[in-house]
Amino acid sequence: MNFFIADIGSLLPSIISGAEVVAVVLSLPTTGPILLAALQSQDMYLAGSFLMFLAALTVVGVLISDILLAMLDPRIRLQGGVQR
Repeated sequence: MNFFIADIGSLLPSIISGAEVVAVVLSLPTTGPILLAALQSQDMYLAGSFLMFLAALTVVGVLISDILLAMLDPRIRLQGGVQR
């Protein structure tokens, strides 16, 4: 169960990234074509903000998976330090 919970951290940004590829292929008006157009026109502010959003989703996903792992596995301690 730990492996499935630990993989949640990478699921949030991959959902958004996978949607970009599908949107470009199917010509859907979502964030994928907007990001591609921003990269082609060298709009660094739009592309940078979108990549910052993906980075924030990664941090939130890892935080959620760490909290769920701490609740699931009693061997994971919330306090640091050396165990005696």
